[in-house]
Amino acid sequence: MILTAERSVTNLYRVEVSGWDDNKAFFVENSELEWTDDSGKHVTLNRGLADGAVIFLRLLQPISKDRSHPVAYAAELVTRTDEGLRQFRLRPVSAWHPRRADRFR
Repeated sequence: MILTAERSVTNLYRVEVSGWDDNKAFFVENSELEWTDDSGKHVTLNRGLADGAVIFLRLLQPISKDRSHPVAYAAELVTRTDEGLRQFRLRPVSAWHPRRADRFR
């Protein structure tokens, strides 16, 4: 009998993150987008965001001369690291509708 263990593959992408933080100040910060089939998309930032805040991610591609277009995501705080960084789970904005969700609470 051959036993195989399934492992989730983690993909890391350098990204530029922009939006408005929890102090309503516009920011631009470079980070890494962590993407797995099991847990989805996550990004770690230096600043806080309001729950459900819309942020924009743009892939940083050092090999390409073309700039990629930013994509909007809704951010949900997952955890804070010991260093004070904040990790957020990302959902496509098209799948996130706060007003619709409030109606069913």
